[in-house]
Amino acid sequence: MSKKAEIVKIGRRLYSKGLVTGYEGNISERNGDSILITPSGLCKGYLKEDDIIEINILGEKLAGNGVPSSETALHLKVYREREDIQAIVHAHPPTATGFACAGMGLDQSLTAETVLMLGTVPLVPYGTPSTSELPDTLDGFMGYDALLLANHGAMTVGKTLENAYFLMEQVEQYAKISFVANTLGTPKPLPCDEVDKLMALREKFGINTGDPTVCSRDGQVTLYRFSRNELVNLIQEILNEVGG
Repeated sequence: MSKKAEIVKIGRRLYSKGLVTGYEGNISERNGDSILITPSGLCKGYLKEDDIIEINILGEKLAGNGVPSSETALHLKVYREREDIQAIVHAHPPTATGFACAGMGLDQSLTAETVLMLGTVPLVPYGTPSTSELPDTLDGFMGYDALLLANHGAMTVGKTLENAYFLMEQVEQYAKISFVANTLGTPKPLPCDEVDKLMALREKFGINTGDPTVCSRDGQVTLYRFSRNELVNLIQEILNEVGG
């Protein structure tokens, strides 16, 4: 299967699973020294191979009739900074996007699968879509394979396009499980010793992206992460308190 055909297939999967609607989302994949990316203004569930656009690492169009995705800069930032990444999926999975709109990442270790495959899915600060603000928000988060984008959606990356797509499915599944567990009552995260076993398996399987899950003394699993602005403000508050 050609890479263009693979992108078309993944677009149909995203649409059929309700991970994108209308003209939402974008998909890209490395193609040697160039990049194949979905066009702007077309439904990802109805793409044809001829719709896929080829660009270079600067974002300049090399081939194709349409306009490259409005989020091209977001994809290019990842490709420039992570040579291991071969494909990117940006979608708007409804439950996961609900967490992103509530200002929440996904960091509760509720199932073995989420700890093993995803670890934590942090929330990236908001940046206006289709502008340079959005790729700039990724600073400090490039070590993750799955991210929630505040008030926007989610992004997953992988060594293959199918890998990136399946991570997107898992992010939405993680969000659904977290939502149900929190709705029913107080979630019961995995015990620390079980989390330790899963983190050891992550290392064995070569899954080394993202922060390791941190286990607190009371057996709850929590990850604390600050955006750059939050960290700067926190440091300034501390300096003010000590008279700095």
